[in-house]
Amino acid sequence: MKIGAYIAPVLMFLAFHRRRVHEPRILSDVTLMASLLTAAYLHHQVEEHWFDLMGRPYPLYDFLNTLIADVAGEDRYGVLTPSAIFYVNAGMVWTVGFVSILVSPKYVFPAIAMAGLTIVNGVAHALNGLAYQSYNSGLATGLLIFIPVGILFYRRLLRDGMASRTMLGAGLLWGLLGHVFLFAGLFAANVYGMFPVSLYYAGLIIWGLVPIALFRRGASTFQDNPTEASSRHRPY
Repeated sequence: MKIGAYIAPVLMFLAFHRRRVHEPRILSDVTLMASLLTAAYLHHQVEEHWFDLMGRPYPLYDFLNTLIADVAGEDRYGVLTPSAIFYVNAGMVWTVGFVSILVSPKYVFPAIAMAGLTIVNGVAHALNGLAYQSYNSGLATGLLIFIPVGILFYRRLLRDGMASRTMLGAGLLWGLLGHVFLFAGLFAANVYGMFPVSLYYAGLIIWGLVPIALFRRGASTFQDNPTEASSRHRPY
């Protein structure tokens, strides 16, 4: 996860470098927004897995292993190794993030899915903070970046006719199911050994590739005239 801290600024530099000069609205540039969301998630993982705002090192390692021990027994503490955490977080998140950048601006849905993943994750951290009335590792980036940027991106896509409500709903659903798959598979493979751990990791990568196969009809490039773009490129 530490690697992401160094990848993120390079990612944003490349995104701004290739950004269309005639597009003054950042939220209307799908490639730039996909890069921003991916870079935000990389920094989010730093807050979760390197150090958080309280200065705690690798904060989610103890949290997740304590959760596993509470559910499966004290002897299961430590079953989620740092390597396993890397594969779990990098498998799905990094896959859909970089895919959303690479296929834009031709296809918009992977960026919608990436935004859905960030919104769901931000809401999950917010609910956890409300439930325990305390800060949790990842809450800051979740509240300050994930939720507002994801929602603003969705609103702009909808307003300019670049995505239908069905596409946005599917993006949120993909993000929600991704979180369910992540945690359910974690317990099934890493804790209870119901199937090989390698199969679980491969499944996360496959789930990260699913968005490229959906809604391929949706155009994602913005024209100089937003009204004209809306009438010509509305996918449904």
